[in-house]
Amino acid sequence: MKNIKSLILIGCLSLTSLTSCFFEEEDIFEKSAAQRMNIALAEYFDLLTSSPNGWVLNYFPTDDQIGYTLLMNFDKNSSVRIAAKNQFTSNQYKDSVSLFQMVGSNGPVLTFDTKNPILHVFSNPEDPDGLGMEGDYEFIVMRTSPDKIILKGAKRGVYMDLTRLPEDQNWVDYFKKLDEISNLMFNRSVSRILLTVNGFVYTLDNGFSHTFLKVPEGGDAITENERIPFIVTDKGIQFSKIWEVNGAKIRDFHLSEDKNELLCVDKGENAKITSLFPADFFFSFINNRRGMAFINSDASMSTSIKSAFTAVNNGVIAQSRRLDYIQFVNDRNWGPSLAIRTSRTGGNNIEGFLNFTMTKINDSEINFAFNGFTGSFDRNGQIYYNTYNGVSEFVELIKGSYKFEIQGYALTSIKMRLTSTTDPNKWFDLIAN
Repeated sequence: MKNIKSLILIGCLSLTSLTSCFFEEEDIFEKSAAQRMNIALAEYFDLLTSSPNGWVLNYFPTDDQIGYTLLMNFDKNSSVRIAAKNQFTSNQYKDSVSLFQMVGSNGPVLTFDTKNPILHVFSNPEDPDGLGMEGDYEFIVMRTSPDKIILKGAKRGVYMDLTRLPEDQNWVDYFKKLDEISNLMFNRSVSRILLTVNGFVYTLDNGFSHTFLKVPEGGDAITENERIPFIVTDKGIQFSKIWEVNGAKIRDFHLSEDKNELLCVDKGENAKITSLFPADFFFSFINNRRGMAFINSDASMSTSIKSAFTAVNNGVIAQSRRLDYIQFVNDRNWGPSLAIRTSRTGGNNIEGFLNFTMTKINDSEINFAFNGFTGSFDRNGQIYYNTYNGVSEFVELIKGSYKFEIQGYALTSIKMRLTSTTDPNKWFDLIAN
């Protein structure tokens, strides 16, 4: 028994020599939480100040407001220069220097703790209800890479991208570049484009305002609309948040190489923003009574159409008048029509309407049929047709079916070419009036 006890004692002493922590829990971390936070803050500070030419922040005050581009250059002395060009800077380039810090709160937080008018205009409660733009000036660092930092507004929870700016990019020129890209994508005269997601189609209205009004194709614009604010980037657009549409999660779109569409670049998602189909593009202009007018030039008309148009013009001159335009329009009184307007020097404009049936054959083909003057008709249009040389011949020539093609950059174009489906040598261009 004495020998057994001795063996047990020796075994315990041997086991104790192998590990002094046998009865203790190991410390998983070598450093305390406070130490780890301080290390992280220093690393983020170094990352922010590592970009010689600064960063681009896609700033959204809240996720139901449009975005604003801010350029930021962080210095190791804890100063930051912030620049913008928006309505709060009178649409002029302006910059301002203030201070920033990396602080530990509910995670690592980038805070701009001295007033900077470029940034703090979004969080300054100046309006009557005491809310202002409701934006953030403190941001939680969520993820980082050498060239991008994902931030989250500390109060509003909006995710924002902070992207490294190339060293050779002039700041003033950067805002000019954004204006140029915006002009390639949006035109105040083109109010409607299309969003296609996994085969489902939606109309997007009022992109020029940087807030889309999204409606399912054929849906009711009043009861089925959804607002999608966005920001223009140097590559395209970014929505204010990830939008879930038909199972897809979409936010970032880049302008295609031919500048005719915006392609979703979110991983694995099939979505794009395009112009309306050509036939719908045509009707979108004539239905708002602006009309689409013939362009009187050799480059915009085939020989036969040009000859007929010239004959109409000469007929108008013979009546001591001037031809202002010939255009297709859907008039509120006379319906779909070919409208002709003439004038005399000093005024006395006369617009006449020749009633046409305009039938959509498919997405890119429409048939024009002149209805004559049976039933109700516009008297001025009848006078033009019956008494002005060249008008009746012009009307007869342009009847028929045409293939429609949008000209120029599709997203912003207001011009299209119509080519006869039976005679490829008969064609003409139209432009929104």
